[in-house]
Amino acid sequence: MVNVITRDTDKGLLTYIIKFLASSNLKIDGGSTDELFKFEDALDHTGMAQRAVNELKKIPEVNTLFEERWLPDAFNLDELSRLPEGTLGHVYAHNIKSKGFKPYFYKTVPVVDDISYLKMLSRTTHDFYHLVGGFDTDEIGEVGLQAFFIAQTPIPISVMIVSFGLVRISLYQPNKVQYLMSEICRAYHLGSETPGKFIAQKWDQYWDVQVSDIREKLGMKAIL
Repeated sequence: MVNVITRDTDKGLLTYIIKFLASSNLKIDGGSTDELFKFEDALDHTGMAQRAVNELKKIPEVNTLFEERWLPDAFNLDELSRLPEGTLGHVYAHNIKSKGFKPYFYKTVPVVDDISYLKMLSRTTHDFYHLVGGFDTDEIGEVGLQAFFIAQTPIPISVMIVSFGLVRISLYQPNKVQYLMSEICRAYHLGSETPGKFIAQKWDQYWDVQVSDIREKLGMKAIL
């Protein structure tokens, strides 16, 4: 795949990125994510997207997911909420309902190749990462989660979101910059020290498993 984004030839894209980063309409914390998904789709046409797929497929359990094209089965929030307290299903249903979120918030794309599959795999399992990783759904929590992922897996959009977060917090909430940097460092260290790859898990098999047991299975250290 040819990388269509180059430093010397695509100044228009650079201008777009700068405006995109500075936009007060961009939401990465549970608000409208349409522009973010559009940006992620644009990354399909870069060499970094294919390199990410190539690196992920070197991990045997992730390569199996690529071969199977596994995605989570459809679920019912009311059924999940009746599972025992502390299980992934119960905690997930409670969080979605209490915060007024939509479980199918993400933009869908047809799975026609490895790159489109990776996007759908990441989008359909994103909320589980928040719960098991212990990351809030506010902007700083989202950036922290992506820093965790940078340490675990080479997904281009994670790098972009951390960059977006740094720019947005610096512009609009400069008093939170130090907190954000601390969270990025903490999250990256946590991701580096967690041997179980989040993206390799078939999360819908954990609905009735205690979140604490999932963390232990993945080798997560205590979440501070």
